[in-house]
Amino acid sequence: MAEESDVGSEEILEEPVQVEEMKAQLQEMESQLQEAQSLAEERLDQLMRCRADLDNMMKRAAKEKDDYIKYASEKLICKLLPVLDSLDQAAKHDQGTQVLYQQLLDILKADGLVPMEAAGKKFDPYRHEALYQVKTDDLEEDTVAEEIQKGYLFNSRVIRFSKVAVAKR
Repeated sequence: MAEESDVGSEEILEEPVQVEEMKAQLQEMESQLQEAQSLAEERLDQLMRCRADLDNMMKRAAKEKDDYIKYASEKLICKLLPVLDSLDQAAKHDQGTQVLYQQLLDILKADGLVPMEAAGKKFDPYRHEALYQVKTDDLEEDTVAEEIQKGYLFNSRVIRFSKVAVAKR
């Protein structure tokens, strides 16, 4: 019996050792689980950021494509502006030229060209280029007294400033 009690006490002594080993393993597994969870959260965050970057890039590319399409004919229209100016000057003297001028202007307007009216308006450096000043009492100071060359907008963007004379008192 004494031997049985010795064997039982050894088992009892081994049990706390096994329990301690199991606790240590459990703590190690919990630590590994936390590391894996934090790594998974980090990867998920990276994935979400990459997805947001991709969405932003796709939106930016679509906007750039729309702008390219919208302004694709700007170079051609800029080349046609001197012809339009000549027709405008000739139209002041000839009825047939007035018809040609109006037809060309209507075609260009359909593509987004808009002539800017400057005479009598307040001088705007974002739309007008002042060539000289005119002394006058008829107009307020910094008002466009004379439009020398017409300015144009293309799809709401100034493609040529109006060349003007500005009133001065």
